[in-house]
Amino acid sequence: MSKRRRSRAEEIVRNIFFIAVAILVVVIFFNLDIMEKGESMFSRNTVADIKFSGDLDRKDFSDREIDRMRGYLKGRKKLLQEITIQTSTQDSYRKVTPDTEILFEVRVVLRDGFTFTTPLRRSKRKDLPTGVLAKLDKDLKAYQTLKKQGKNPKTLINTM
Repeated sequence: MSKRRRSRAEEIVRNIFFIAVAILVVVIFFNLDIMEKGESMFSRNTVADIKFSGDLDRKDFSDREIDRMRGYLKGRKKLLQEITIQTSTQDSYRKVTPDTEILFEVRVVLRDGFTFTTPLRRSKRKDLPTGVLAKLDKDLKAYQTLKKQGKNPKTLINTM
């Protein structure tokens, strides 16, 4: 009889373990489904989304460049919702090299609903991420200065 009791107890423990694992799998599955872009399973803070349009696409940027831009955006996650980097080259059929001149503008959507587009700028391809972040930083600082002064900007902030 003691063998029977032991096997029954082992069966109950095994069933409880399987139920716990099944619940854990379901919770993880549904958490992955409802996460926003840029959010990790352990951090519920999203990083602003980076989009690319024009002659250069996401595949034209190295992982290091993307990580650098995401790092900048991560530090401003409460302010930024989405940025779109619009690029164009002089000759779209020509191969892009590090010294190719790129025209770019950055379209920004802030979490408070305000949107703006930076003026068109020129940069060499190798300096593009630095140029984008410098321009974005300058415009965001101007926006924050206006907000601190109690102004509610409704138009483009043009900081050349």
